[in-house]
Amino acid sequence: MPSGQRGGKHRAPQAHSTAGRILRTTGAVTAIVGSGLAVTAAPAGAATADDFAKLRQCESGGNYSINTDNGFSGGYQFDDQTWHGLGYSGRPYQASPATQDEAAAKLYNARGWSPWPSCSRKMGLTNNGPASVGSGSGDVIEQALTPAEPPMTLDRARQEMGDNAYKGTVLNAGYGDDVRPDAFVWQAAMRNKGFVLTVDGKFGPQSQGIAALYGYLTRVSDGQPGAVGQNLWNVTVRS
Repeated sequence: MPSGQRGGKHRAPQAHSTAGRILRTTGAVTAIVGSGLAVTAAPAGAATADDFAKLRQCESGGNYSINTDNGFSGGYQFDDQTWHGLGYSGRPYQASPATQDEAAAKLYNARGWSPWPSCSRKMGLTNNGPASVGSGSGDVIEQALTPAEPPMTLDRARQEMGDNAYKGTVLNAGYGDDVRPDAFVWQAAMRNKGFVLTVDGKFGPQSQGIAALYGYLTRVSDGQPGAVGQNLWNVTVRS
């Protein structure tokens, strides 16, 4: 990423079930999902971990060590001039992930998302409030941009869930932004049953709608439409 404007490298980051066809023809999906599963966008505030993660993914595929000898390197595709202007030595790709995160936050605080025009546009990033670059409990960069553990995957989720027994947490709209092993396993089970949904471990509107749909068809409920507790878990994952 040069000192002027430049776009980042863009890297390339089922059949419907019978139940789904029934509900589409009766209009029940619209009635169920529209009855209380709406999700509102969070107000703009400080730049978030998700913002910088999206930027990294677009610029470099999330690879902090990338160097293709085109003048730009590292997770945020800094050019050397910009990197040194921010007070860092060496080459961007040679720095630790934490240092690259800090540099990206510093540049963002000075110029917003404008140094990454193409990727910020593509990823829908807006001019949010400042990102913290210091230390402390409220530090966005230190706490969130450097992952504390490897990302969740379906294989890891299955290992953590063990025998697929219900673990006591009712999946509902409150977990729409969390990546959870039980949500991964439940989504995979519903996908195997022929439902079209993304298996990503986030119990968002799509998963909530499928849960509401399945509960309507089977007359199995965990107290609220779109929630997965022990009853719905047993007839979807354990059956």
